[in-house]
Amino acid sequence: MTLFRHPAHRSVSTSKLLVMLQIWVLALGIPAAAQAQLRDFDLPSLGQASSTAISLEQERQLGESWLRGYYRQTPLYRDVLVQNYIEQLVRRLAPFSTLDKVELKVVVVDNPSMNAFAVPGGVIGIHTGLLLRAELEDELASVIAHEIAHLSQRHFSRSVAEQKAGSLGMLAGLLASVVLAATTGGDAAMAMMSVSQGLALDSRLRYSRQNEVEADRIGQDTLARAGMDPHGTVRMFERMLEATRFTGTLAPEYLLTHPLPQSRVVDAETRANRYPRRIYPANPDFPFYATRIKVQVAETPELAERNWSSRYRFNPESLTNQYGYAMALSGTRKFDEALQLVTGLLQKHPERLLFQHLYADILLKSGQPAAALEYLDKLPQTNFGRHVLAMLKVEVLNRLNRFEQAAEILAAQSKQRPKDPLVWYELAETWGLAGNIYQLHLARAEYFLLVGHFTQATEHFRLAKRELGDQPIEQSVLDERIREVERIRANQLDL
Repeated sequence: MTLFRHPAHRSVSTSKLLVMLQIWVLALGIPAAAQAQLRDFDLPSLGQASSTAISLEQERQLGESWLRGYYRQTPLYRDVLVQNYIEQLVRRLAPFSTLDKVELKVVVVDNPSMNAFAVPGGVIGIHTGLLLRAELEDELASVIAHEIAHLSQRHFSRSVAEQKAGSLGMLAGLLASVVLAATTGGDAAMAMMSVSQGLALDSRLRYSRQNEVEADRIGQDTLARAGMDPHGTVRMFERMLEATRFTGTLAPEYLLTHPLPQSRVVDAETRANRYPRRIYPANPDFPFYATRIKVQVAETPELAERNWSSRYRFNPESLTNQYGYAMALSGTRKFDEALQLVTGLLQKHPERLLFQHLYADILLKSGQPAAALEYLDKLPQTNFGRHVLAMLKVEVLNRLNRFEQAAEILAAQSKQRPKDPLVWYELAETWGLAGNIYQLHLARAEYFLLVGHFTQATEHFRLAKRELGDQPIEQSVLDERIREVERIRANQLDL
């Protein structure tokens, strides 16, 4: 039973794309017109040009406004395992960076392109395509460290101070292209980013190249201090350049927003060679996260099964082949074979979260929710896997019609992750199944507030008030939440 749906994934028309391209043409000369066009696309405007740098508070406001716009226009990413892994990797790197007192928010974009981005206010975005191209974790980490460096050095604010009116339009367009790439991908996003890169050649934007070099240097230092291989930066650059050669003139999207002249590659290699030589152990879990995405991006479950069947037969001893084949078999509902493979994986590595999750998930999908619950209840709780297993347990409990128990778990998760729209979405669904209409409206209100649908958020808080009846203290709390929605709406940057 689906009580409400995430707003539909809206496509971008050709005419709207042309509008965005026109923004780039006009941005250097008339940034106000550019911002008006951006509002037509439902994207955050960056406000008016200022002779001073943007403050940390303004950056925070920009980040929150952008994130609401992003969530409103793109489907929620639902692979909790991959989301959790990227979040943990960001948390591992951040303490060794020069970032100070900024709460990082991680967005995983379900898009096979090679791209990443940083939005002022602490938003780090990673496209799943980066996991498809990276072969070792430190290669992916090098991209994340680079984006953290952009935030720590406040390159956005410094660019505004340096370029004044011109850079506002340019950076607004660049942030717009991030949403466009995540929403549509393909030629439309590439065309817009190509225009952005072409305009970046203008002498007035040479400072952005300095930003890239600075982020490379600081990012490599972050990698080394975190105990990861600074040569990961060099290897990831080489994989991006290889992708460029493979596709001809069409570069990976990351290179269109982060230009990569050969000098940057040489400089990165020179810096990497200056760090003390040592052996960097590889994270044995990394290939399995890449495998998950490879299975998921197959055109059909049947095609995924054929592909992974071939890989498994070629090398049946490979754990990643066993894992990928088990996932693919589950996708075509061949649960007995899938369980046999995962059971073998668990016998070798019973502590691996990836194997635990897949085993319980296959039990659930094969119509054995009670067995899945029994297995999950026996697993030891770890900080790394607590949220992942909690969300899977919610699915199991809902399948068993134990809705109130599921809602209690989600309510606890909402306290741990108050800005996670997926948690609030699932909590609203689950309270609805439990028949608790008051809590359903509260959860819906919080969800709609996070994704920037202020009218719906206010309406659900009012519906919750109606359900409360004569409870003056609780009514006053909800009145304050409604006022808070209006304050956030008033401070939301132009969309």
